[in-house]
Amino acid sequence: MSTENAAAFTGNRLRLARFRVGLTIKDLAERVGVTHSSISQYETGRTRPTPATLAKLALATGVSPGFFSFDRRPVSSSGLDGTHFRSLRSTSKAVRSSAWAWSELVLDVSDILERYVRFPPVVLPERSLGAEDNEDSLAEAVTNLRESWNLPAGPVGNLVGQMEAHGILVTRAPLVANGVDAFSHFQGRRPVVVLGPQEKDAARSRFDAAHELGHLVCHPEADPGGSQEHQAHAFAAELLMPRQHMIDLLPRRFDLGAYARLKHEWGVSIAALLYRAKKLEIISDAAYRRAVVTMNKNYGRTNEPFPLQRSERPTLLQSAIKLVNSTGLAVEDLANEIGISADDLNAIAGSSSERPDVLLDI
Repeated sequence: MSTENAAAFTGNRLRLARFRVGLTIKDLAERVGVTHSSISQYETGRTRPTPATLAKLALATGVSPGFFSFDRRPVSSSGLDGTHFRSLRSTSKAVRSSAWAWSELVLDVSDILERYVRFPPVVLPERSLGAEDNEDSLAEAVTNLRESWNLPAGPVGNLVGQMEAHGILVTRAPLVANGVDAFSHFQGRRPVVVLGPQEKDAARSRFDAAHELGHLVCHPEADPGGSQEHQAHAFAAELLMPRQHMIDLLPRRFDLGAYARLKHEWGVSIAALLYRAKKLEIISDAAYRRAVVTMNKNYGRTNEPFPLQRSERPTLLQSAIKLVNSTGLAVEDLANEIGISADDLNAIAGSSSERPDVLLDI
């Protein structure tokens, strides 16, 4: 089997495994006991490792030797350049590479699962926008999405659930907390959205999901640092706080109680509602600044009052795994097919491998 894996070895899968654990070429070479140039040649396909070296590469990167095989799902060709990251200045390439590798593992997981179950088809009404497009074009893109997905005219409900129901793979990655916020790409058969940890503020997390959805709808090619971030932000605002409703609902003066009620009805933060009120010229710039100062003074910059109960949970991958398990195929069997550990599979799917505690009344 080791000889077969070595013969089927492909370098882009090794690069993916290396990115996944945050190793440089030098780091990996030292762990495996080969030269820096050897790792580089493996990844570019100029040479292949021996079966013994392949086993060491697998051990060093936490995958099975079969993970490197060319008959696996091809790694997304555009890689980091085709991924929508918020800012290139605030994070290192190594951190972005590790985050991107997570999204590739999500595609690996879905590829294996779809051998056993049928996922929802991808329904994504794309409306490609350029830097010259204005907010009317964004509003049109949001309207197209609402009509295509048959969303209600008011609050959209469980946005993550809607995204999954229309074929988008959504996952929460602990590593996103390392300076990379939510990100997304659509380079294969399915679009992927990676959100921050479950513990993240629910309102902000929901806005993150809408922001990444905006990228998937409006930006088929990523352009970090350009006009796309502003457009995705405006898309999210229009989707979660549509102009036609907010004009009538947002108060003309800062009223915390009124904003708290809107927060829970529409699933957005008070900060986002205030900014929306300013953008729609419902309140003046001066009134907006006074409201922000009041909120920061009373509650700080990060802890809003009246928090939403919990962040929306992705369930598509987890439900698919449970369905496959019901046929007799264990999580460990699926993980072996993918070439990763069962713990990694559970983390990607949002499942917990820990046994629940027994709680006793005493």
